[in-house]
Amino acid sequence: MNRSMDETVGTGPMTVYCPSCGGSMRVAPAHVQTVVACPHCDGAVEPWQALRGGASRQPQPQYAPPPPSPRPGPHYAPGPNGPYPGMTADGFSRRNRWIAGALAILLGSLGVHRFYMGHIGIGLAQILISVLSLGVLAPVVGVWAFVEGILCFCGAMHDVDGLPLSG
Repeated sequence: MNRSMDETVGTGPMTVYCPSCGGSMRVAPAHVQTVVACPHCDGAVEPWQALRGGASRQPQPQYAPPPPSPRPGPHYAPGPNGPYPGMTADGFSRRNRWIAGALAILLGSLGVHRFYMGHIGIGLAQILISVLSLGVLAPVVGVWAFVEGILCFCGAMHDVDGLPLSG
């Protein structure tokens, strides 16, 4: 199935691909048998070479694209102790679930366990509810914290970064 150059070229502009960078370009039929410059990398492209193997065949670029960034968000950066700050190498938080659970059961009405896990807002809410109600709602906050302490022991609580507590 040998085609002549005239049968392959046709009458309108055609798309050829640069063998260096893989970029596409449109080439007029009058320039098919000349050497043209790639607009992407300024490399020399011989359109008739691309036509010899078929005009629709795209050569593979000679470069490898950079790998995607493994970071989940802009506020994380890899560190020496783990992939992200506050994370151990096995994917858990540096905060211990046994310490958080003990703080929740012993000092739950003051929200100390929430401060330990990095949830400052909820910790402030727990301490303010206990203090501003003059101790009337302290038992309610205490039950709330006791349940959170059990959840910490079970491993169901996460720190402020969304990482499971270690331990």
